[in-house]
Amino acid sequence: MKLWILLFVFTFFTVGLATDIDQAMVKIYTNSMAWSYYIPWITEALRESSGSGCVVDGNMILTNAHVVSNETYLQVRKEGDPRKYQASVVAVSHDSDLALITVKDESFFQGIDPLELGELPRPREQVTVYGYPMGGDALSTTQGVISRIESSFYVHSGLSLLTVQIDAAINPGNSGGPAIIDSRIVGVAMQTISQADNIGYVIPVPVIKHFFEDLEDGSYDGFPSAGFSYQVIRNEAFTEMFGIEKEQAGVMVTNIAYGSPAAEVLEPGDVIMEIDGRSIAGDGTVEFRSGSRTKLDYMVHRRQIGEVIPLEIIRDGISATVEMTLNTTLHDLTIVSSKIYDTPPEYFIFGGAVFMPLTLNYLEEWGSDWRMYVYEYFTYPFFFNNWRTEDTEEIVIHTYMLPAEVNTGYENIANEIIRMVDGTPVRSFSQFVELVESSTGQFLELTTNLGNIIVLDREEAFAVNDEILDRYGIPEDRVVFQEPVRQ
Repeated sequence: MKLWILLFVFTFFTVGLATDIDQAMVKIYTNSMAWSYYIPWITEALRESSGSGCVVDGNMILTNAHVVSNETYLQVRKEGDPRKYQASVVAVSHDSDLALITVKDESFFQGIDPLELGELPRPREQVTVYGYPMGGDALSTTQGVISRIESSFYVHSGLSLLTVQIDAAINPGNSGGPAIIDSRIVGVAMQTISQADNIGYVIPVPVIKHFFEDLEDGSYDGFPSAGFSYQVIRNEAFTEMFGIEKEQAGVMVTNIAYGSPAAEVLEPGDVIMEIDGRSIAGDGTVEFRSGSRTKLDYMVHRRQIGEVIPLEIIRDGISATVEMTLNTTLHDLTIVSSKIYDTPPEYFIFGGAVFMPLTLNYLEEWGSDWRMYVYEYFTYPFFFNNWRTEDTEEIVIHTYMLPAEVNTGYENIANEIIRMVDGTPVRSFSQFVELVESSTGQFLELTTNLGNIIVLDREEAFAVNDEILDRYGIPEDRVVFQEPVRQ
């Protein structure tokens, strides 16, 4: 009898617990149109997709950024209610693949107890993922175990941030659903490895909290970047030469981005021994909690824009402490930007020649395996050094010609980097446009990275530009921002 009572109580408790979580679950229906980066003045076909989310404090629904990216119309349905409600995006962090959306009709939130954030879980803890995967319309759950916690690649943004790997299935439609331990959110389902069985990734609580704290002042700033590259130290001779007392400790600074926080306090050749109070191992990792290590970048990403962190360095054999103010993001410091969403691509057409800044979006127009097919000089920044320099903020490319009499003979010049305009080096896309339009000579001379020269009759190019736009159905000759787009 006693055993029966215990079983009844346990069943009642767990069913009630599941119901408490179920009532906060939301299915998200998204209509979206992404911009084409090969024909940058048009959008691609309307796309319908769905994702998952959950209600959190403030009548907000937490989900993935990729669930609502480039949205044109958004609807949501709460668990147990057949009606769909129009929703709108409140804030997006494409960096961390997180978004907050809400519903204007406050009746949507009646009877819902918001879910609360938990703590960063431990490896081998049991976790349950909630969501609305493809194959049905009802709420689904999958269970698994926390496999590991470390910094990993976020497919949506291309950045490396803290992630939690789990062995619970995460299928299309699950994106944005919460991972739950003890009725609290410990992560948001994000992505999976398609070539492996049951290897999924969730965005952990520290990253979610960073997003929430960032929004407290009413605007999203992003994740800071120190703006330096480093070499790991695993060789005894190297350690001895640079005056490092500990074996396999520290990293050596190799490259520094122009205008970065690192440029203010570091020099190439400096050895960084500690960052923000944590010792750095020779493999470039720090212990972010007892028994767990990850890349030292985590110590920067966990901070907010404007905060200051100390560094313990060795310069010319002498130890010193410097402080670095984290006032820039990765997007402020790289030559080739990471993925851009919710914003039309920049382009400029002059004399039928189409110009754009080089972006990851453009490279992906070559296909999912673009690294294999795109020109090596396009991929160089990704594999070697993508930091800005004093002379180069962006790479400007000539994509192709819109055939016209004014550009006859240049049809085969395409996908080349524009190095100079009338002998002046190109620094950024907006500066390039200014150089072209302020040119006063009879001819405009453009020099590419392959040594090709495009010479256009300046007055003729200006005169026929509108005619070329009309011929190819192009609404305007440009979309140009003064500053590169930040996500």
